[in-house]
Amino acid sequence: MTTTPEPDGADAPTPGDGDLPRPAGAVSPVDDATSPAPAERPPTLGDVILALDVSGTKFAAGLVTPRGELIDRITRPIDHGLTANDLFGHLAGLADAMLVRAADHHHLGPVVVGVGAAGLLGPNAEAVSPLNVPAWREFPLRARLSELTGLPVFGDLDAKALALAEGWLGAAQGRQNFLAMVVSTGVSGGVVLNGQLLDGATGNAGHIGHIIVEPTGRRCSCGSRGCLEAEASGRAIEIITGRPPSEPSYEIMQRTGDLVGRAVASVCNLLDLDLAVVGGAVALGFGATFFNSAQAALDQHSRLEFSRGARITPARLGDRGPLIGAGAVGLRGWRRSLRAAR
Repeated sequence: MTTTPEPDGADAPTPGDGDLPRPAGAVSPVDDATSPAPAERPPTLGDVILALDVSGTKFAAGLVTPRGELIDRITRPIDHGLTANDLFGHLAGLADAMLVRAADHHHLGPVVVGVGAAGLLGPNAEAVSPLNVPAWREFPLRARLSELTGLPVFGDLDAKALALAEGWLGAAQGRQNFLAMVVSTGVSGGVVLNGQLLDGATGNAGHIGHIIVEPTGRRCSCGSRGCLEAEASGRAIEIITGRPPSEPSYEIMQRTGDLVGRAVASVCNLLDLDLAVVGGAVALGFGATFFNSAQAALDQHSRLEFSRGARITPARLGDRGPLIGAGAVGLRGWRRSLRAAR
């Protein structure tokens, strides 16, 4: 039930008191339009959420308070040569260490586990099949984490988790309609419409990484051709250039932004959105060149009266966003389960 991470003292906020703040109009994991009324026992200062982020290249574990403060975290790169069970063992080690730190260092009691995972996944992360983690196909992540920690576990797509985080505390505060994106090893998205985080039939709504941006482009891991993920993800950039995405040329940063802007324009035109919040190591690492190019493409392709003027902005929570988002998933699930048990 625990981990021995190195504390993230550099930017770890001090826990505050009281319940989760909700700026006017903001989408929060507690009381957005998809959430229940307040539970009988709201989270208190002594509670903490064990947050887990599963990306295509790394695992991360952290502790998130009910106010959305990330007070500790640790990461570990994924070894893609491991079996499914050994890979889970690495994630379990991080989770175990975090639970130890919660008790011994922070003197807080974990009450729930929240997971943000790269897709595809089943409802509530009952089974996960991240396209960039081939060892996990229909892996029973929720059951394994529940058995490991003895806590309730709630999971969702990584970009949907980011949408909760950015609507709660980040660049989409006060917005009822927006797209959140992760542009990293893979590309994923989460859509908030009228204050509701969209799930879709299987919980996978928002897969913007599989919008076609180059009809005769590269083969994607999903089996199609020319998907945004096959052209603009970190993995694709490394294949195309022969260099890691951390060493991009100006042309690659510009091209990646342009392709993302095209895809965002399609979503804005389809769903009547005027804001896209973009995070992930590739997007944030490429910085202004990426965002300027993405905005130019969005301006070029969003010409309808309602989508004209849509904008792309960096995720405000930066590299804290994925774990805060996972915490938000856990907090929202916990609240819903308490209400259902009434």
